[in-house]
Amino acid sequence: MKKILKSTTSLGLSIALALPTAGFSQTAECNPKIKKAEFPCEFQGETVNDKKEYRLLKGLMADEAEAETEADADASAEATTEADAAAAAAADAQTTAEKQIEALADAVSKEQADADAKAAADSQAAADAQAAADAQAATDAQAAADAQAATDAQAAADAQAATDAQAAADTQAAADAQAAIDAQAATNAQAAADAQAAQSAATQADTDAAAAKEARQEARRAERREERRKEQAAEREALAEAAAAAEAGTSEGEVVTEEVTDSDVRTSDEEFATKVSATGQTAEPAAKSDDGLSKFEKALLVGLGAVAVGSLLKNGDKIVSRSGDRVVIEDPNGDLRVLKDDDALIRRPGDEVRTETFNDGSTRTVVVKPDGSQIVTIRGRDGSVLRRVNVDARGQEYILFDDLVEEREVIVNDLPQVQRTAAVSVGQQDEAALRAALQSQRNGDQARTFSLRQVREITQVRAMAPELELDAVRFDTGSAAIRPEQARSLARIGNTLSQMIAEDPRTVILVEGHTDAVGDASYNLSLSDRRAETVALALTEYFDVPPENLITQGYGESSLKVPSQTAEVANRRAVVRNITNLLR
Repeated sequence: MKKILKSTTSLGLSIALALPTAGFSQTAECNPKIKKAEFPCEFQGETVNDKKEYRLLKGLMADEAEAETEADADASAEATTEADAAAAAAADAQTTAEKQIEALADAVSKEQADADAKAAADSQAAADAQAAADAQAATDAQAAADAQAATDAQAAADAQAATDAQAAADTQAAADAQAAIDAQAATNAQAAADAQAAQSAATQADTDAAAAKEARQEARRAERREERRKEQAAEREALAEAAAAAEAGTSEGEVVTEEVTDSDVRTSDEEFATKVSATGQTAEPAAKSDDGLSKFEKALLVGLGAVAVGSLLKNGDKIVSRSGDRVVIEDPNGDLRVLKDDDALIRRPGDEVRTETFNDGSTRTVVVKPDGSQIVTIRGRDGSVLRRVNVDARGQEYILFDDLVEEREVIVNDLPQVQRTAAVSVGQQDEAALRAALQSQRNGDQARTFSLRQVREITQVRAMAPELELDAVRFDTGSAAIRPEQARSLARIGNTLSQMIAEDPRTVILVEGHTDAVGDASYNLSLSDRRAETVALALTEYFDVPPENLITQGYGESSLKVPSQTAEVANRRAVVRNITNLLR
């Protein structure tokens, strides 16, 4: 490239020397040897002010100009000849220069061509070298990529192998763990089976023991019932004779006549005069006679021979609590029974009551209603009702129940086996449904009848009559009163009962009271019996259900709806049953 530049520079300089240029010419302006101008360059600083001077000066200048012209012509001819010679020389020089330039141009062209070829060759070589370098780079890159790919593939293979190995290890570990779990489960299952077998055996043993105990208790109860049946049979004979004598007017018993006033009775929204007492306790005295006993307790003192807590009766029963209107006794089997005045419910304000008490403490009571109708009740010496007859205003008699006649022995296993089902909820039924429920009887043997005592005391007998639960009735803790709004919620069952009794005056309805298992058993028994009496009283007060057709009985915690020893609301309930068919 440097050679090319040098050659090009030399060529340029040669051409510049050969060609004529304006740089070597001279101008006639201000040159005194060239007289072409009309005036000289200047008048030496003089100024022409007069025309005559000007014309004189002009003439002189014209003469000088002519002379100069001729001189110039000669000089011009000489110059022309010299110029022609110079031109010829210049032409020869030009020709020579042109040849030199041509030769130089050829040389330059050849040199340029060689340079171009060399540059092309160099460029091609560089391109080839670059291509080779690129190819090598591509090869190297491909080799590197292949190597990286091989490395990645190996790494992936190693990772997959590691993953597979880990998965295999995990699978084996899981299998081992599962095997251990299965083994443990089998061990646990066997242990559970063994425990269950042991528990079942223990349960069966407990069941067998409980069944044996229950069988023994039931046998003792049966013996006890048989003893009582015999006792009552003798009592019935004596009562029948006494009742016949009373009706004939030949009785020697004491007769008391009284008129019932509002102060003699309580209403359903009032509490009892005394509080219910627990085992071994005596309630605070309330309306009692001068000797400290209520009329009911005084009658029991005559009939049973004792009313003091802890006293033993002739038949082995023991008095465990008393509350003025109720006495709880316990038989040798541990079963509790509540004694109360069953006539308390039928005595209403305006009634006249004539009570004849016999020597053994039993009584015959005649309650005369304002309309002339009568209710004749015979009670045993323990205050329980044995016979009740309703005599309407026209003199028509309806025997509601009669335990004075001989009762048949009840063998529980011979009774229809009734499975306990959910009680009918009164609040969810209309009157037609309630009537249908009250008129039905579960698996009842229509040819078999029972005494009122048997219905009251034997669960299997009582279960043959469907129970209707008064779900709207809820008592406050320790209370036996019903608020008026709750009493009015009994409208459907109250109206149904009133209509049924009007259609059949021999209808007998059992009103039951139940409690939960919290608290003392004798306390719960007395409280449940009081609550049953309150429910019956509310049915009479609000819906005119005849009280003589209602029998009340408390069962305390002895018949739990939900087997629980805790405060279970479902166990604190009141129930009604239509026991008419059982008594017939």
